[in-house]
Amino acid sequence: MRLPRPRVLAFALALGPAAALAQAPDQPNVGNAVAREELMVPNSLAGAPTPTGYESDLYCYGYLGSDNDPFVAEVTGAKEIAEQIDFTTPNLLYLAAGADRGLRPGDEFWIVTPEHEVVSPMNGNPLGRFYKYRGRGVVHSVEGRTSIFRVVDACTDIPLGSFLKKFEPIPIPLARRTPPAVAGDPPSGKPQGRIIDARDGVVALGQDNDVIVDLGVANGVEPGDFLTIFRYSTGREYGIRPEGAYWVTVPPPAGVEIPRTYLGELAILQVGDRWAIGRITDSYQLIEVGDQVEVK
Repeated sequence: MRLPRPRVLAFALALGPAAALAQAPDQPNVGNAVAREELMVPNSLAGAPTPTGYESDLYCYGYLGSDNDPFVAEVTGAKEIAEQIDFTTPNLLYLAAGADRGLRPGDEFWIVTPEHEVVSPMNGNPLGRFYKYRGRGVVHSVEGRTSIFRVVDACTDIPLGSFLKKFEPIPIPLARRTPPAVAGDPPSGKPQGRIIDARDGVVALGQDNDVIVDLGVANGVEPGDFLTIFRYSTGREYGIRPEGAYWVTVPPPAGVEIPRTYLGELAILQVGDRWAIGRITDSYQLIEVGDQVEVK
């Protein structure tokens, strides 16, 4: 049975405003597209903190230390040594340390190798030695002066002569993103430093590359901070010069003012005393070791 039109409207109004609105025809949306998107996102999620990196950015990278960092034990042999010269998951490694060094079954350690010396890209002064995380493992069994160690997570090949460092979980920081700096934006006035090293020796850097900067706890930098990456355009009396294995840009001399060239930004993942590991989250153009950074 079809109801007369007036009775249909009265019936809808009797059900309440929601039902009446449901009967209304769709109207063209002439509002702001951004506003439409915001209506689709709950207020509790707008601007919510997100992870600034991934576990592999830290657990398979390394850290900056001194030339004589202490270690618990050294890998001196392996069960499969007759067939292999490098080792991986789930190989059993033999250690030159046991109960005499306080090792116990189930103890978890980083597997570390000392790598290159890191120097300032500006003057070549030493800043520390890079130690590479090659994986992790647990103590399988212990004797008086020796132990068996099982590799549980290898990032890359593990050679004899690797060292063990006590494992401590490294949390991935959460942070809220803000728009990166663009041409014409003024300096933040916060601590400045430089990119001093790049993962795997990469020279041409961009988004998702991991780097080390010469800012740390001593400069008030914390995990989750964002750093703006920039350089100054070259001039006739200053500009690019070779320094070690890199070409670096030199700031203009006192009294000379030129705009910054903003290259992108990075998120700080781990902080040491005077160094920090960061992941490049945005890049507008080529980024290199030696480029300057500034806390946002």
